[in-house]
Amino acid sequence: MRATCLVVAALTALVLPMVAPPLAEAQEGLQLGFRGGVSVASASVHLGQTFSKSNRTGFAGGVFLNYDASAFGFQIAGEYMQKGVDLDLGNVINNFSLSYVEIPAVIKLGIPLGAIKPSVFGGAALAFKTGCDSNGTNCGDEFKGTDFLGVAGADLAIYPGSISLWLDGRYDFGLSNISKVSDVVGDLKNRNWTLQAGIGFKLGS
Repeated sequence: MRATCLVVAALTALVLPMVAPPLAEAQEGLQLGFRGGVSVASASVHLGQTFSKSNRTGFAGGVFLNYDASAFGFQIAGEYMQKGVDLDLGNVINNFSLSYVEIPAVIKLGIPLGAIKPSVFGGAALAFKTGCDSNGTNCGDEFKGTDFLGVAGADLAIYPGSISLWLDGRYDFGLSNISKVSDVVGDLKNRNWTLQAGIGFKLGS
């Protein structure tokens, strides 16, 4: 048993230096990726009246550009997000389904662990409203065309070879009021969780 352990240790000592550099090289630099998943959204309400709100589930996905340099990194993306909120105004329930194109930019801090790299990140996003539907009726006049959000989350990158596999979870919290009729419904701020999976490709050598 002792001899077997010594052989395994010796092989590990020989193989690890040969394997580690390619993995580190794969992790560092610029990568172009694509991801998609689910968005669970709601909105915070500063009550002018009595409201109830419920979450809405939709699609989230897009393209991202990720740069890693050892423990630190940066990522910018362009994503399509489905959001919304159900508001109970007396006996009438308004179902607001919103869609946005968002541009999030985050700073990342990660720990390279061989072929995997977990990271946490934080930043901000600018969102442009692309659609709004309320009970089958266009509601574009009730919501502002842009939104500004804070972003916080974590991701896990796996490097099986020349490509990378990604799992990304984040929380977006609105920093601005999206309602044009605050005197009626109060201030509304987007809130949503997203969970996405994706694939990345290294750019350059």
